[in-house]
Amino acid sequence: MSYTSRSELPAGTSLKRVLQIVDLLDYRSLRNELRIPNMRSFFWYDEQDYRSWSGVELQVYNENGQIAIDTRTTVSRSYWDLVHQNKTIKLIRDLFGGHFETDGGRNRYWQPDESPPSPLVSGCYLARWRFKNALIKSQIYLQARKFEGDIAREKPSGFFFMDEINPRITSNNLLVPFIIAVWEEYYRSTFVAIFKCTDRREQVLKKARLSHHQLEQIASNKKTMEQALSECFSFQRPSVIGENFRLLDSKLDLAAAMRKPFKRRRLTLFDQIEALVDGRNAFVHAGEMDLSLYDREIEKVLTDIVEAVDRCYKAIGSHFKFTPLTEY
Repeated sequence: MSYTSRSELPAGTSLKRVLQIVDLLDYRSLRNELRIPNMRSFFWYDEQDYRSWSGVELQVYNENGQIAIDTRTTVSRSYWDLVHQNKTIKLIRDLFGGHFETDGGRNRYWQPDESPPSPLVSGCYLARWRFKNALIKSQIYLQARKFEGDIAREKPSGFFFMDEINPRITSNNLLVPFIIAVWEEYYRSTFVAIFKCTDRREQVLKKARLSHHQLEQIASNKKTMEQALSECFSFQRPSVIGENFRLLDSKLDLAAAMRKPFKRRRLTLFDQIEALVDGRNAFVHAGEMDLSLYDREIEKVLTDIVEAVDRCYKAIGSHFKFTPLTEY
């Protein structure tokens, strides 16, 4: 689902002036991948204070001197994406005249349903939203892959050497490093969002050890200080994740959220993910495979990872007294 508009400009409107206004509104030009004649594509995205979630798309059409402008935002747009879309439509009409159509009707703007979220709320939401979008790739991969031959068994064969060369097992083991990377990036991004708003920055600065290369990236504006600092910490093991977030706030205990019982299992999510990281390290550094990692087990891994992230997201919301936003 998306929200679209079309602005029809009066005949004789200068294309050059229209493009100047698009540039002043901070849209950046995109390649016309579909090679549509007489069309130029642009995109707006504001990273400051996590304002944009999906951004604003804009297309300028010029057919026989008649100019039309389309804008589009997705259902997952942010408050500020909507504000900029309205601003774009209004400025174009005020400067050039004509009329516009939106999903709300002729010359009707959208009205924000809520007030703008704080940078902390928006940053934590974006981290989780990107985590789930990235993890979808794993699910699509599992659904789309195909194996041929009896060797790709879905259950143990009873022979170690046969299971060791089972392509299904190899494939599932190869997926684990990607899953852990997505998991790690969620906590790193959330750490940065909270760090920007915390008053305990000194605690993090004391423990971080910035390299010469990282300092150069900060100085040349290739990376923010918060991003560089977050790279000084690991976010793979639940135990280490818990310690890192307690640097930001001694009462913020994400490890406790992962230690709560889950589906009457003997092992907590905390312990299961710790073991998963051990398996990931053995595979990446020594080529050792987990021969028990069949399809049912890898699907369980995905379920556990999502549950752990959701618990931590809710724990952060509860600690900082905000209602976690739900993605569309």
